Amino acid sequence: MIVLGGSASNGIDIHLARELGADLVKLATTRFPDGEIKVTVPDIKDDDVVIVQSTYHPQEKNLFELLLAARFLKDRKADITAVIPYLAYARQNRSFAEGEAVSINTVMDSLSASGVKSIVTVNPHRSGSLMYFRGKVGVVNCEKTVAEALSGKLGDPFVLAPDKGGLEMAKKASAILKCDYTYIEKHRDAYGTVSVEKTHGGNFSRKDVVIFDDIISTGSTISQASRFAYSEGASSVSVAGIHLVMANGALEKMKNAGIERIFGTNTIPCSSAEIIDISKDIASGVKKVRG
Repeated sequence: MIVLGGSASNGIDIHLARELGADLVKLATTRFPDGEIKVTVPDIKDDDVVIVQSTYHPQEKNLFELLLAARFLKDRKADITAVIPYLAYARQNRSFAEGEAVSINTVMDSLSASGVKSIVTVNPHRSGSLMYFRGKVGVVNCEKTVAEALSGKLGDPFVLAPDKGGLEMAKKASAILKCDYTYIEKHRDAYGTVSVEKTHGGNFSRKDVVIFDDIISTGSTISQASRFAYSEGASSVSVAGIHLVMANGALEKMKNAGIERIFGTNTIPCSSAEIIDISKDIASGVKKVRG
């Protein structure tokens, strides 16, 4: 087996090769004068290849690099698994308004057409979006690993989910941290502004609240949740996210809302967070899909 690391593997390729006992090689990516991407795949003697490439910003560049490498290997009859720690476009799995194109089905079709036989991804925002892929799919849920990494780092923890959709993640994390948990009920007005209405149970007084979420994008909801927790008597607020997108001034918003610590995984690089390596979880996912 060969692990082929792309430019957006964020070090996961190195750790994954070690976990799988595989050789590691790296893609070479440059640009032509007109801006087009040029991908060069090193000489690979093995036909069993795991490509590691996350598709964070710039999404199109990182995704196309993955597709070019896969198609090259397909033409050489390789058995290809794509490890995509952060899967871009997974949110757009249906048309939310008239005329909107569904992006994730195009991504999945493109991966299949490029020769990818199986994919492994981490905590996709909508798991149902993976049904468009025509091969094997491995979903790695790493909230347990994140919670274990937080154990002992919070004095008197309390796990908070920023919405009802995150309740299952909060429940798993609270079991590891041996504490209570709840979720916030939100209201979104016609202009898209989110406000916190209430929580369903739980006493935040003197607690070290940690907000668990799968994707932290603009930080707006997290900031609202933090202010609410402090208003209910929390001693501190931290946040634990799987994918730290951190767009549009998210860090500044969260700091202004009193968030003291940010924890995240290495699916996306983030210099402002305490990073937790999830390569072992991904290795287990790869072993499962490759049977």
